[in-house]
Amino acid sequence: MHRSFKLLAALLLVLLLQACASVQYQPLATIDRIAPQEGYRLRQAITRQQLPGNADDIFMVVMFSGGGSRAAALGYGVLDELRRQQFEWNGKTHRLFDQVDLTFGVSGGSILSAYYALHGEDMFGDFERDFLKQNLQGNIARKAFTITNWSRLTSPQFGRGDLLEEQLNLALFRHATFGDLAHRRKGPFTVIGSTDMASGTRLDFTQEAFDPLCLDLSALPLARAVAASSAVPLVFSPLTLNNNGGHCGYAVPGEMEQAVFYADPNALQTTTRRELLDNVLSYGNREKRPYIHLLDGGLVDNLGMRSLLDMTQLYSNKQLYDQFTVHNTRKIVVINVNAQNRMDTTIDRSADVPRLREVVQALINIPIDRNSQESVRQFRRLADNWRKDEERRVQLQGGEPIELYFISLTLKDLADSALREEMLNVPTSLYLPGPTVEKLKRAGADLLNQSEEFGQLRKALGLRRDER
Repeated sequence: MHRSFKLLAALLLVLLLQACASVQYQPLATIDRIAPQEGYRLRQAITRQQLPGNADDIFMVVMFSGGGSRAAALGYGVLDELRRQQFEWNGKTHRLFDQVDLTFGVSGGSILSAYYALHGEDMFGDFERDFLKQNLQGNIARKAFTITNWSRLTSPQFGRGDLLEEQLNLALFRHATFGDLAHRRKGPFTVIGSTDMASGTRLDFTQEAFDPLCLDLSALPLARAVAASSAVPLVFSPLTLNNNGGHCGYAVPGEMEQAVFYADPNALQTTTRRELLDNVLSYGNREKRPYIHLLDGGLVDNLGMRSLLDMTQLYSNKQLYDQFTVHNTRKIVVINVNAQNRMDTTIDRSADVPRLREVVQALINIPIDRNSQESVRQFRRLADNWRKDEERRVQLQGGEPIELYFISLTLKDLADSALREEMLNVPTSLYLPGPTVEKLKRAGADLLNQSEEFGQLRKALGLRRDER
C-alpha cells in the first residue's frame, strides 16, 4: 500500500510538471504598421459614430467607478433611470439613455461598461441574469480549489487573474473581442482602464493606447481587459500583455508633440504633458520591456476620470471646443457614478494592533479615496472654467454657448440616511445578495434624481420621467 501511494504521488508529480510546462502565456497579435483609420479607436466616439435615437448635438459621457458588484449594480440603476428620462429635441422624442456616446469603466465598473457597450439596451435583464444575480466570486473560488486546476495555478504563467478571465468569458462575454466592439457593438464606445504594474501608470484598452506597444487590440478578448481592470492586488494575480514596441513605425501624434514641445517649458501643464508623453514612449523598447503586467485600474484612477482629464491637459480649450463645434455639439453631459464605500470600523476603539486584512484594506483604499477626491475637484474646476470661457466667447463672438453639465453621483451623498448607511457598508466583492442588488439599483436612481446638476439638465432639456 505504501509503494502504491508513492507511485501515485510520483505520477501526480510528473503530470503536474508536464501541465506546468504546457500552460504558457499566449501572446497577442502584433502589428508592423500603424493604421490610424483601423481598429477600436476612441475617434469612433469623438467623431460621433451614432447609434439609433442619439441626438447629434448632445455629447454624453458616463463613468463607472470601481467597487466590484456594488459598482456594477449602482451603475445599472443609473442607466435604468436614464432609460426612463424622456425629452423633446429637434422635433423628436428621445430618451436620455440613448444619448450616451462614451463610457469609461474601471474595475467592477468595467464589467458593466463593457457589457453595455457590447449589448446596448439588450443589457437590461440579461446583465442581472448573467452577473448581478450570479455568484461569480464563488465560481472562481471553486475553480481555484478544483484538482484539475491545481496544475495550471502552479504554472508561473497562469494565475487567479486568468481564472477570472475564464469565468467572465463563460458568464458574460462569450469570447467577444475588441474587434467585435469595433464592428458590431450595440452600445456606446467604452474605455476600460487598467494599471501598468511596473510604471504605476494607467493603460487604457483602445487602439490608440496599444499603438505604442505595436499590438492589435482587435484580437484581445473583452474578458481579458475586464479581468485586468478588476485584478485587485492579492485577490487576483496580474494579467500579462506582450510588448512589440519599436517595431511598427509608431510616431507620437502631431497634436501631442505640439502640446509638449511648443508650449511654455516652465508651465506646470507642460510638465504634466511631458509625463504623459514619457508614459507613452516607455513602451517603445521591446527588448527592455518585452512584457507588461496589468493590475486593477482603480489603483491609479478609480473613477475612470483620468482619461478625460488627461485630454484637457494635452489639448487647449480651443482645440477641444473646435472638436465639438465641428460636430455641432450644443450640450456636453458628463455623469460620474462613484460607488466608493465607507465601511464602519472598530479599530479606533481598541489599543490592539490592527489585523493584516485591515492594514491591506487601508493601503489600497486610502490612496484610492484621495486620488478620487482630487479627480472630482479637478473636473469641477474644468467645468467651471469651461463655462467662464464660453461666456466670454459668446460676449465676443455671439451665438449660443456649448453647455457643460457635470453630474457627480456618490453613495455618500444619498439623501435617505438609512439606505445611505447600509449602502456605504456593502463590501467590495463579486457577489451580493439579491436584496442588496435591488437597493443599489434604487440608490442609483435616487442619486440621479436628487442631483442638483441633474436638475439643471432636466430643466434645460425639459426632461419628463416615463412611469411605465
